[in-house]
Amino acid sequence: MIVMQPVLEIYACEGFALWPAGESTPYGLLPLSGALALEEVGTAVMCIADHNNFEPDEDDDPPRPLSTR
Repeated sequence: MIVMQPVLEIYACEGFALWPAGESTPYGLLPLSGALALEEVGTAVMCIADHNNFEPDEDDDPPRPLSTR
């Protein structure tokens, strides 16, 4: 039987302080499941948010939302 489990490639989160994030090794794999600790969830969300933080090359995309800072 083949068992598949989703994983997330993570990197070191040095200097990140917006929410609790666990210690991680550069380019490690974090298995995703309902048994993640709070720090592991924070690490996963941090990596996903950072991955989505880029400016697209296409000018046809809608503008990004304005920051509330």
